[in-house]
Amino acid sequence: MQPSERFGSYHVYEQIGAGGMATVHRAVRVDKDGTKVEVALKRLNPAIAQNRHLVEAFATEARLLRYLDHSNIAQTYDHGKAVGSSYFIAMEYVRGRTLKQLVADCKAKVQTVPNEIALNIAAQICDALDYAHTARDEKDRPLGIIHRDVCPANIMLSEAGFVKLIDFGLAKTKAVRGRNHDTQKGVIKGKFNYVAPEYIDGQLDARADLWATGVVLYELLTNRRLFNGPNDIETISRVRRLPIPRPSLANPQVSPELDDIVMKALQREPRQRWQSATKMGEALRSVIAQSGHYVDYRQVADWVTSVYADNSGEGIAARRKAQNTPVVAFPVTRPIAPRTSIVDTIAAGAKRLLRKPTK
Repeated sequence: MQPSERFGSYHVYEQIGAGGMATVHRAVRVDKDGTKVEVALKRLNPAIAQNRHLVEAFATEARLLRYLDHSNIAQTYDHGKAVGSSYFIAMEYVRGRTLKQLVADCKAKVQTVPNEIALNIAAQICDALDYAHTARDEKDRPLGIIHRDVCPANIMLSEAGFVKLIDFGLAKTKAVRGRNHDTQKGVIKGKFNYVAPEYIDGQLDARADLWATGVVLYELLTNRRLFNGPNDIETISRVRRLPIPRPSLANPQVSPELDDIVMKALQREPRQRWQSATKMGEALRSVIAQSGHYVDYRQVADWVTSVYADNSGEGIAARRKAQNTPVVAFPVTRPIAPRTSIVDTIAAGAKRLLRKPTK
């Protein structure tokens, strides 16, 4: 494929993402010694390049990302402004799919995400958030990073089975080179379906990201959206008030222990929620160990491959043959009881919702 344009030292290829502030293209950086590096090139839209506040927000994202060097966060290689062109951030190009794409494709094939895969993904998200939440600058000052937009569209699953948390464009931080980024009441940044209730009222800390992780895990386990309403106002209303049934009401294979982890993440009072990504991740791994259904990164990758293969074993076998390693059998799906609407579930499970609350 021929590049569509040249941008500084980058050969730009197809567009892979777009938003209100920027576009993202697959690109290849060609160094002076001929070395080529494939990247995801994020460029500020020229139409808003004259907006000082938006340019500063884009620059802040770039400065922030240079502190985040973790296997579950897409790496940043370079940032700046090309001569005679727009501002840019060159990031790790992750070969894989977003969790949003993966779940949609599973539904199209009448499949669900196996519980053990969902647990592995959630534990990796917690690892990424733990690193971001506790990151420090070169002077050992806490950065106080909050992602603010943890959702399936910003969670990638690489071909190697690794979760990659992407798009820190809405991240809040205490200070980056003297710049403070406050949260204003009534100004919500992020997908409403995954926004924590206290954030709607202008209160925000790292526990908001754990709420969002809880929503993501809930939806993976139950194969349905939790708060999605016909419009933004209704969605926000549901985030604030909708009774949340335990995941096991929709998926009987969810254990009481896993129920408790999810419901603790979805406590509307932040003080009753998980207090750190570390603690939530440890709880998830404890459930994984107790279940006896541990899966590693390779098995996660195998499952993703199977979703997109015409025959579940065929794609895995082909990749294993290419790698000259033994084929590992792995289930594509598990029998799950029929899943009803959230309204039906709430009505049918009202009594079960009164069971002893999570401590």
